[in-house]
Amino acid sequence: MDATPGTVDQPLTWRGSVLARLPGGRRSYWLVVAVAAAVTGLLVAAVAGLAGGEPSLGVLTPVVVVTQPIEAGEPLDEDNAEVRRYPAQTLPPDAVPALSGVDVASAALHPGDVVTTARLGGLPIGDRTEVAIPAHTALPPLVPGDHVDVLVTLPIPTDSGGQTQATLTVAAAAVVTDKAEHAITIAVTDEELLPVASAVIQGSVTLALVQSG
Repeated sequence: MDATPGTVDQPLTWRGSVLARLPGGRRSYWLVVAVAAAVTGLLVAAVAGLAGGEPSLGVLTPVVVVTQPIEAGEPLDEDNAEVRRYPAQTLPPDAVPALSGVDVASAALHPGDVVTTARLGGLPIGDRTEVAIPAHTALPPLVPGDHVDVLVTLPIPTDSGGQTQATLTVAAAAVVTDKAEHAITIAVTDEELLPVASAVIQGSVTLALVQSG
């Protein structure tokens, strides 16, 4: 390409190259410089916090952390949880700061989970298993924490060829853990699980309140 007479090519400096490429020219250049300075300041502050200065994410705060799997209904203690210290700004607002000795999980917890008040308040059911009883069964007014006996009425053939009915107790002092519109959930022992499930399928089930929660 022919060069225009009377002109001399001038090499672009670094700054000139940037200004030529940025929309807005000089104003955009100084905006980039300001943003870069701000980012650098944040990085320096974070590094200073990690190096032993004032923590950049808040003061270290005690919080209960799960160390072993915990099922709903199991208590939290030193065997499955411990207190650790994390920066305050990394923690949920309802984080639990200490083990009380009486807290029970209301949902399954996994190692590394931070314990919050929303995940506590469950009922201590120990090794029991939860079973849903359909709402069409005879249900007294119950609330979680109540203890009930589970009764089933079954038809029994007689020697004369007729039928009679017998009522059996298939679970004693089962713990009511939840009440919904269509079912009520109870916790029973391993020995009671199969009889209760069979009773729900085969017979007429009644829950009898034996102890209020």
